Amino acid sequence: MCCVTARSSAQQKNFSITPEPSWRVPYKPDLKQEPDARDVSNGYYMLLFEEQQHVEQSAIYRHEIKQIVSEAGIQNAAEIKVDYDPVYEKLLFHKILIRRKGKLINQLQASKFKILQQEDDLSRFIYSGLYTAYYILEDVRKGDQIELAYTIEGNNPIFEHKFTSLFYLASPSPIVNFHRSIITDPSRELFFKTFNGAPMPDRQMVNNMQVYKWEMTNIQAPEPEEDAPSWYDNYPTVQATEYRDWMEVIKWGDRVNKIPPPGAALKAKIAELKRESHKNKETYMLKAIRFVQDDIRYMGIEMGEYSHRPNTPDKILMQRFGDCKDKSLLLATILKANGIYASMAYVDSYNKGRVVDFLPAPDIFDHAIVYARLNDKDYWIDATTSFQRGNLAALTISDFQQGLIIDPAGKNGFTPVKNIANGKTVVYEHFQLPSDQSNAGRLSVTSIFTMQYADDQRDLLANSSRKDNENTFLNYYKNIYGSVSIDSSLRVIDNEDDDRIEIRENYLLHTPWKTDSARINRIDFNVKANLLRDVLPAYAEEEDKKTAPLEMRYPFSQDYTITIEMPSAWSINEEELHIRNPYYALHFVPSVKDNIVTLHYTFETYQDHIPVNFLDTYIKDRKKIDDFLGFVFYWDMEGKAQSEAPSQGINWFIIGLTIFFAGVFTHHALRFYKISIQPAQTAYYPPAINGFLVLVAIGIFVMPVHTFYTLINMDIFSNNIWLQLDKLTNATHSTSLLQLLLVTELAGVICMLVFNLLLVSLFLKKRDTFPKALVVFIVFYLVFNLADILAFNYVYERKDWADASIQIIMQACIAAAILIPYMLKSRQVKETFIMPYERN
Repeated sequence: MCCVTARSSAQQKNFSITPEPSWRVPYKPDLKQEPDARDVSNGYYMLLFEEQQHVEQSAIYRHEIKQIVSEAGIQNAAEIKVDYDPVYEKLLFHKILIRRKGKLINQLQASKFKILQQEDDLSRFIYSGLYTAYYILEDVRKGDQIELAYTIEGNNPIFEHKFTSLFYLASPSPIVNFHRSIITDPSRELFFKTFNGAPMPDRQMVNNMQVYKWEMTNIQAPEPEEDAPSWYDNYPTVQATEYRDWMEVIKWGDRVNKIPPPGAALKAKIAELKRESHKNKETYMLKAIRFVQDDIRYMGIEMGEYSHRPNTPDKILMQRFGDCKDKSLLLATILKANGIYASMAYVDSYNKGRVVDFLPAPDIFDHAIVYARLNDKDYWIDATTSFQRGNLAALTISDFQQGLIIDPAGKNGFTPVKNIANGKTVVYEHFQLPSDQSNAGRLSVTSIFTMQYADDQRDLLANSSRKDNENTFLNYYKNIYGSVSIDSSLRVIDNEDDDRIEIRENYLLHTPWKTDSARINRIDFNVKANLLRDVLPAYAEEEDKKTAPLEMRYPFSQDYTITIEMPSAWSINEEELHIRNPYYALHFVPSVKDNIVTLHYTFETYQDHIPVNFLDTYIKDRKKIDDFLGFVFYWDMEGKAQSEAPSQGINWFIIGLTIFFAGVFTHHALRFYKISIQPAQTAYYPPAINGFLVLVAIGIFVMPVHTFYTLINMDIFSNNIWLQLDKLTNATHSTSLLQLLLVTELAGVICMLVFNLLLVSLFLKKRDTFPKALVVFIVFYLVFNLADILAFNYVYERKDWADASIQIIMQACIAAAILIPYMLKSRQVKETFIMPYERN
């Protein structure tokens, strides 16, 4: 009964089990071949991928064999999913087999299919009507081959049985045997174009049908490219189309978007807009745009032919929702009703301007907008954009680059999509620093957004609470400056007439001045231009050898000013940076007036990417730019000497010295590890760790983490420290001695880190040398820190100990007083740590 019900349910969704179609062309794969094991991922590979498309039958046959090579493949390949649209498609399954050691196990059962409506695009307010046939395979094992075959019959009637297709000749995983064929009547003429090295098809006649086919073996997956623009694709690709030119596509679009005469409701709305506009067409146009953008919500029901056919304008007006083509058609209809030229236009939000490289086809577009012309001015309007404000001159659109205007009387091809003007982002960060560490500082941030950037901010603010926005902005500055709290509530000033939004933030910086043991007599403030860093193109390394262009935000313009109000008069080294090329421009100008330091940045992009042949230049530019994205302002608390130091990058000599010290100490640690106190015996049976030793274990495991954190946060790795040593006043009047002290401290910290890791290993192995090793470490820790603090106090003539220094010594003394007697006298210790070194 259950099986009958499941089968009946599946059949109701145009699903059935049938024999394989007889129209297939012959293909014999070599199933004994294997890919390079290094290329296999996810625990399986595609032994066979076969796809045959019969254009006249409106059918696509797919045949796959997956080879499971590991347990991961059982998890990743033992589920079958096929998407189809039951409005105009049928799913016909032919076989599901498991091949195991020469045996065939048939798993094809209609009752085990789950036909589900997923609607993955609902988060984007798109209802497509797609269904997914799910089948979960049972008893799949390592070494199995999973074979399946099915056919999808039917075409979307919106395309009037005219053929187009765009497909890859590769996949993210290797394919051992690949076959792709297109079967047509000889009278149907197809045009082909290939991309990224894809071959043209072989042509042959089979059973009086024209066959275009591709047969390949051992297809490697292309290398993934990060931070590339959306239009970049390095997969070998083939496009086939029956359309001869773009005018055929335009005429198809004109038929699809045919506008019926307006109904009573739409006529009434048009009349209302005319009355409110007082015969001013610019006002009428602006009111029409605002109405469609803001009052008609975005929601698409794109089932069947309505994937590309818009609903009638009267229906959209009545239901008050629609997708991009619905809203665009409604807007174009309203504009035409008052004598304004308007037409729908197709664009591709991913391929952008590269869409012109494709052969004519109606299914390569993913968005519809409106092209309008009024008073000899061109306007591109996205009817799905909300919260656009300002006049027509402030009207902006996303960077689509090229659009196909659906007007048979117009151009046979694309038209550049351009904005009349572009907005910008202006940010002011103002810091007020206290005269010492005991008082809080202040940070005020004023951000001004115009045109499309104001529209984006208006949308963001409308879709989140004021509290959420405050927390988001607060956490941003917390991640940069540490202890930060809100001083006053977020303030938003929205000037809709000028399409301008101003956002004001005010914060308290609780500890803006920082200090550490390496610079006891100085306090630092590290200012970072992170708002600029966040919008710069991704960082690339010379050794990456990228073969893809680097994505850039475009259009984009930022004017960013940081001012720091110091507690007294200040001075800086006024070094400027100016970079300009065909792709981007960045300018940095520092200045100072009395106690106000100003860091002024401007950044603008001219294209949406940096080409591969310019990446070496960008890498060099980016290294220069990074040196000006952070400044350390330091203050000698005793001499009251102020200065600033740009973040000059990493001192690679110190990095090398760190590796050298780590190697030396690791060598000695390994030698110590092989020493044993107990003689070798047949077997030792130490008790489990319990009691006070649990607390010891916690300390042993925490110490290396703490020491590593101390190491990576030492300013010794920054060139700033070394460049400023000769400016520091000290009792020895010797820069060389200061350098020696810093290197000695580095060596001591690395020694402690290696010692910590040695103790962890000895503890886990319950080695007989652990107790004495821990005693030696505690003594070394106490003596090293005491000597380090005394040396720095002497060099900088500091009479009082810092609180942090006192805390370090007190903790070391307490640990020594407790752990040294315990390690040397405790019976539990003597019974637990008894294991000698095991020699192979």
